[in-house]
Amino acid sequence: MAYPFGHRRNLALGTVMCLMMGLELAAILFDVWPLQAGVIACVVVLPVLGLPALRGREFYLLSAAAVLAAIALWRDGFNVELYWQALSRSGFLASFILLMGLLRDGAVTSSAVAQCGAFITRQPSRRRFFAVFSGAHAFAVLINLGALSLLAPIIQLGVRQGKPPGEPLDEISQIRERRQLTAVLRGFSWFLVWAPTAVTQAVLPTLMTGVDSLRLIKLGLGIAAVMFLTSWAEDTMRWWSYRKKLVSEGALPSFQPMPFPSQSFRNLGAVCFGLFGLSIGFLTLVGTSIVEAVMLSAPLVVVTWILAQNSHMGTAGAVRATRARLIEIATTAVPGSIRETVSLAAAGFIGTLAAHLTPVDVLSQWLDPNVVPAWVFMLGLALAVLAGGQIALSPITMAVFLGSVVAAMPTIPADATLAALGIAAGTAICTTGSPFASGTLVLARASGRTGVELTWRWNLAYTIAACAVLAILFAAITGGR
Repeated sequence: MAYPFGHRRNLALGTVMCLMMGLELAAILFDVWPLQAGVIACVVVLPVLGLPALRGREFYLLSAAAVLAAIALWRDGFNVELYWQALSRSGFLASFILLMGLLRDGAVTSSAVAQCGAFITRQPSRRRFFAVFSGAHAFAVLINLGALSLLAPIIQLGVRQGKPPGEPLDEISQIRERRQLTAVLRGFSWFLVWAPTAVTQAVLPTLMTGVDSLRLIKLGLGIAAVMFLTSWAEDTMRWWSYRKKLVSEGALPSFQPMPFPSQSFRNLGAVCFGLFGLSIGFLTLVGTSIVEAVMLSAPLVVVTWILAQNSHMGTAGAVRATRARLIEIATTAVPGSIRETVSLAAAGFIGTLAAHLTPVDVLSQWLDPNVVPAWVFMLGLALAVLAGGQIALSPITMAVFLGSVVAAMPTIPADATLAALGIAAGTAICTTGSPFASGTLVLARASGRTGVELTWRWNLAYTIAACAVLAILFAAITGGR
């Protein structure tokens, strides 16, 4: 996405954003305060430099951050430790989303990604939901929000294939587009409960002590698998009678199968292997967390990926083309992410201060572990994220807030890992249930559909069903206690 300013402002904003990423990575490797101070300085400057590009959502979040800062200042005075923690968390989240965005920038010029995406979305009707859901899920692990921007236009091109430009879609084509966009959003949403490249996994272990990241990944994977079946079942039941009608009328569309792009899938697999192989290396050698290891690996993978895309030019040509592409990313693509970056930074600040201002002692009395079952507590956390999404509080804002509150409570009905799982599941539910969630907004921009269509109109019944399934899963995980 091109940034709407001139070259000078692009250069200034891109420089600050790249500097922030570099300082955050250095702070992960060398935990010294001057590096963190540099990150904080960058995150404070970003909204000022990017002010003309910000819109209602960002101003709403920045206003909320300012109000909370004023309340905290009035109540506690200038608490240096609190503001340092809040701004450090803002810088970490902003850097994380930018670093994951680099993977997206590597993907947009990859023919392998385009061919894999086309294959996934052009499957026969009985296999299409599975292919699109799992494809969106896998792409989300690699390129995060970029999965939505990538797959939405591919889906719409496939649906409109053979139709004149601007011609209205017939009923069958409209339903095909709706089902595939729904599958994309659902597939994306459930990567949030387990993947190390998801922002929830980046923030929750840093908020709450005692979170077992490996156990969180395992439990999250299990929930994502069950939710795939839930998503498929809801979609099948919703459209069963309509499909039956088309079959009886002989009107079910036929599709020409697309050859399996084996080389493209192998190339994409090599990128994934490189990302997670490097991450394991950092995890083992440096002793970082899983998410920090992924952050450290992302720039190296992107540079290698772009070099490989230009390898046909020879060594010198590939280096020149890669340098040109990296400059383009730094001056166009990175500044183009200013709205998402500011939103996530504000979410970190708001969540931290809101948790500080919350009467934790009162909550602790209400949430007595001897009275409130662990599974009810987990479900309550998930529903709280969903409720926040209805008033335009992003899932990550709620995740930071709830994670900070839980961390401050002396006792909780579930252990820290299960509490983190409940919050992460809430961010997934909120993505399909709130028109204000980041994933919904990205898909709305990419597809031309509204957030209300994608969530309240198309996914309300599914979101309610998913909440019920979550309750059963949480009860099973905790043994009903």
